[in-house]
Amino acid sequence: MVPQQQQQESERVRVLLVEDEWFIRFDVAEELRAAGFEVVEASTVDDAMDYISRGERIDALITDVRMPGTLDGLDLAGKVRVMQPMLLILVASGSTELESAASRVGRFISKPYDPKQIAMLIAEMLGPAL
Repeated sequence: MVPQQQQQESERVRVLLVEDEWFIRFDVAEELRAAGFEVVEASTVDDAMDYISRGERIDALITDVRMPGTLDGLDLAGKVRVMQPMLLILVASGSTELESAASRVGRFISKPYDPKQIAMLIAEMLGPAL
């Protein structure tokens, strides 16, 4: 039998947060956890792809566009969109000229943003799934 806490965590919405800037990742992760989400953090797209390729469940993806590594956040969002066409994907960037490209694979979020607004947006977009 699964302990109560593990069972509750497995039922919570799991958000994969991909952000290379530690302070931003920390703030967003803390806000999401405070809102009741389970958060998996990745500092590179490669780490995020490793997590996804292990078959781990994710219910939402938040990724920055400009990331170190072999892929950027748009590449990640595109690959995940193919694997999970209905997944909630938020793509963040300080470059508004990337909005069009980001909007093809998810919802564009302009940086800087308020972490509380991200948590509210995910809750609103997932609605009854929460």
